[in-house]
Amino acid sequence: MPNKLNTNPSQNLHSQAPANTMILGEHSVVYGHPALACAVDQYVHIYWQTRQDTAIHIYSALGEHHTQTDNITAHPKLKFVIKALQAFQDDLPCGLDIRIESEFSSTIGLGSSAAVLAAMLSGLNNLCQTQYNLIDLFHIGHKIIVDIQGRGSGTDLAASLAGGAIYFQPKTEKHPLVNIQKLDIQLPLILVYSGYKTPTSEVLKQVATQWQDKPNELAMLYRSMEKETRTAFKALTEENMQGFYSTCNSYQQLMTDLGVNDETLQNIINSLNSCQSIHTAKISGSGLGDCILGIGNLKSCPTQVENSLSNYQQISIDISATGAVTETV
Repeated sequence: MPNKLNTNPSQNLHSQAPANTMILGEHSVVYGHPALACAVDQYVHIYWQTRQDTAIHIYSALGEHHTQTDNITAHPKLKFVIKALQAFQDDLPCGLDIRIESEFSSTIGLGSSAAVLAAMLSGLNNLCQTQYNLIDLFHIGHKIIVDIQGRGSGTDLAASLAGGAIYFQPKTEKHPLVNIQKLDIQLPLILVYSGYKTPTSEVLKQVATQWQDKPNELAMLYRSMEKETRTAFKALTEENMQGFYSTCNSYQQLMTDLGVNDETLQNIINSLNSCQSIHTAKISGSGLGDCILGIGNLKSCPTQVENSLSNYQQISIDISATGAVTETV
């Protein structure tokens, strides 16, 4: 392990990573099928200052933590931050002051944990001069996600690391290499938060219980999801937007068939679909709460619909072409 006493002048860095949202591939991606996701223009910022000693001081709205480079201790609300530091522990050149800020609330479904992790990985890769590429950083981060959550495809991490809209193929027996393919598209997006969430792990358990006597039917449903995701990807590459919107509608029906839609989510979808300026609306994420993704804007909505949607937290966002980056300040 290198000497952590830094005799160089203090170095200041700024890392930022975009939030993210799923477009297609929810549920099926957990079982090795592809997904479409995107980075969006809300950001996590991390400010780094190197120290002359071996102390690590972390400041965040979620918590404050003080530890040492040779023994990086855990913190219950900073799990992704600590795991990232531990992954780079052998290469840390010195102690650090780390300040984490976010432009968005962790309550709305913008993949805040993955954005924080992406910004941490970018900053540590720079500080430690490890020169890992996008796929290397994804593998380090995906291991951290699985360590903390027990499972997870890492689609959200891939989007926050890469930026833009991405087609993501997780590693499987059939696909031994992870594929993160960027798409040069811009889509106006709106997220409407239902006001409640069911943890993804709980949703997955409910799905498993509901389908435990119908494994073949469930596998067929996931294959249908894969087909719609691939069709949507092809439509986007051909700039066939009507075809893309149609596959989003089809995927939403598959989410309903899976059992992860509910009355509140469907009411939001119906409201969005009655706006002429919304092209399609669907669940974004695992379902049974959290967010509905609308593609378009709310400029042409009936007054009654505007009033109905005003009961929910909304955020209008655009795709962020930039992924996780770090610069000297």
